[in-house]
Amino acid sequence: MDSITTTNTDDNLRVISGMMPYMQSVSMVIGIKAGSIYESKKEQGISHFIEHMLFKGTQNRPDTLAISQAIEQLGGEINASTSEECTFLYSKVPQKKFVAAFEVLTDILNNSLFREEDIKQEKNVILEEINKYRDIPEDWIVFLINKLMWKDTVLGQDVLGEKKTVQSINRDSLLRYFQERYQSQNIVISITGNISPEEINSMLDKFPLIVQKGVSGPVLPFEQTKNSAPELKLLPQRVSQAHLCFGFEAIPRFHHHKFALDLLNIILGGGLSSRLFQGVRVKEGLAYDIHSYLQYFDKTGSFNIYAGVIADKLVHSIRKILQELKNIKETGVTAAELKIAKEMYKGSVLMGLENTMSFAFRLCSYALLYNKKYSVNEIIAQIERVKLEDLSRLAQDIFQNQKLKLVVFSPADLKVSRQSLLPVLEI
Repeated sequence: MDSITTTNTDDNLRVISGMMPYMQSVSMVIGIKAGSIYESKKEQGISHFIEHMLFKGTQNRPDTLAISQAIEQLGGEINASTSEECTFLYSKVPQKKFVAAFEVLTDILNNSLFREEDIKQEKNVILEEINKYRDIPEDWIVFLINKLMWKDTVLGQDVLGEKKTVQSINRDSLLRYFQERYQSQNIVISITGNISPEEINSMLDKFPLIVQKGVSGPVLPFEQTKNSAPELKLLPQRVSQAHLCFGFEAIPRFHHHKFALDLLNIILGGGLSSRLFQGVRVKEGLAYDIHSYLQYFDKTGSFNIYAGVIADKLVHSIRKILQELKNIKETGVTAAELKIAKEMYKGSVLMGLENTMSFAFRLCSYALLYNKKYSVNEIIAQIERVKLEDLSRLAQDIFQNQKLKLVVFSPADLKVSRQSLLPVLEI
């Protein structure tokens, strides 16, 4: 899109604007390279902790209520999130209110107080968030498959942190980490909607983002552990259905077959017409929810499959899923499947341009993680270039016994054991 413009402020912040003159809203996303991959063992959860503290009060707005009301009285919304690699602050407001909303975002980043009493209180909130997360099987199993795949590396760490590390975080460690990560080279601002680059520049002059000074913290080392056989983690849980999550080490985000893997994901488990959905849910009625998903990082990645299945059909469900992987390894995909997947992929890319928040996240994430301009035309061209043999090569490389990892939550009264499941794990 020609309407995408990138500029740099005097503090060397990257600011990306996406003109959408037909919209009534403006969305603003501030992305920071602050996530669990930058955290040492003793500070696990500190990126997420800082995300919470940014909403606890500033010099201008004393508490969470004042911050939220400052946006909501504009008819907008404000929120934040933390992942393995990034923290995002974001807000969406009516077009005429964008300057006031941006002032709130800069106030949060420039003037947060990090008060001792707020830190103490927020520890309890985060501990309850951890408890809630672990009470939701489809969420908790996603962390456990990452832990099984990435072991004691930074990718095996919980974004929320461990309870003991959250308890040990203090004001000094929060401020030190904040100063290390919240620096200009680690921050991207994206603004999309009915707003021009000139209006954005004027707004930045009026409400500049004050970046931290100092030396940015290092990226912690990562080394993947190699295995010679499938790995299984079986956990009895208080659940009515069995939950399972497969993980296969895949390719990093900069790999030249990245778009081919995206398409393979769509064909296997990315929609209602996918092989897994049709084979496991529609034809055999084994599951309500079954889907595949990808994770991309700088040095590695993963292909994952989640399913919640009928408990006493657990073994059969595992066999059925692995049979679908075996089929795609042996016979590949059809030209018709690839054509449909390409249309689905291109449709997702294009429809993402119709929502200011979705577009803002794409611009910000692409700049932070790929360090390049988001280009719809380039993405669609890459999709079109993928060939059938690219998908076959990926399937044969990824879906191997030695790469297979599986976490299973089973009802406590279900008579199933590791010994009964391990022989089933063969592709």
